[in-house]
Amino acid sequence: MTAEWRPATPADAPQIAALAHAELGDYGEAADLYAERIALSPEGCWVLADGEAVIGHCISHPWHRLAPPAMHALLGNLPPSADCWYLHDVVVAPAARGTKAVERLLPILDGTATRHGIPVLALIAVGGADAYWARQGFIAAPGGAAGFGKDAVYMERVVGQ
Repeated sequence: MTAEWRPATPADAPQIAALAHAELGDYGEAADLYAERIALSPEGCWVLADGEAVIGHCISHPWHRLAPPAMHALLGNLPPSADCWYLHDVVVAPAARGTKAVERLLPILDGTATRHGIPVLALIAVGGADAYWARQGFIAAPGGAAGFGKDAVYMERVVGQ
């Protein structure tokens, strides 16, 4: 497989939404939400492309620690005083797992956060994914996962780890 990360465009939003729903179920969002995030934070939004097919994506943007945006809600704008780079969605299709796709993505996100003066990456791990994210250097932090389900874990990682 020769899939590579490339910047996402609003035209990718339908494929991103389809992949998110297939892999995340109710955690998947609507295409218009992904299109909005791409428009608000193009440098934080990436697709793992195998030719024309989107087989993975990362939707991320500046935000506030321990206060992730509500699911299924448009943002309108980004906060001017963000203190974390929030990974809203990171999804890799089963066919691309085992290719170290996320390990290749994290340095890109670290660089973006650094350019914005943001010292922390943050995410909500669901469905038992907290063990995977812990192997990537993320540490569970108390709070921050309210409204994301009983198995949701808010996690952070210092940029550059």
